[in-house]
Amino acid sequence: MSIAPRTSHIRVFGKSMFTLSAGWLVSVTWLWYSEFHLYLFRHGTPPPGYDVGTVLGGIPPALLLALGGWIIRRLAGPASSSSIESREWWYAFLWSVIPNALLVATVWVMIQEAR
Repeated sequence: MSIAPRTSHIRVFGKSMFTLSAGWLVSVTWLWYSEFHLYLFRHGTPPPGYDVGTVLGGIPPALLLALGGWIIRRLAGPASSSSIESREWWYAFLWSVIPNALLVATVWVMIQEAR
């Protein structure tokens, strides 16, 4: 009887940093899009500088999350097989569902308050 290889929680954590980074970028993009269209609706012209400050303010945290994930994955090393690798990505996605949902909910609340 052989024991099946297990996933590494450290590698899953590193991969979840990438999925959290992607959720962060989606949330910031949605916030920027809503700000842009709300300003356009209220004033009839695009906002000054096209509200690039929102996007520029959201990119560094996403890059830091992705960099942290890259460093963790680099230090932890590769998975022993492609099936374990894909399972770890699936677990990483599941680990980041709640934080990403909270990010999206926060953006939704911000958009509702701005209306």
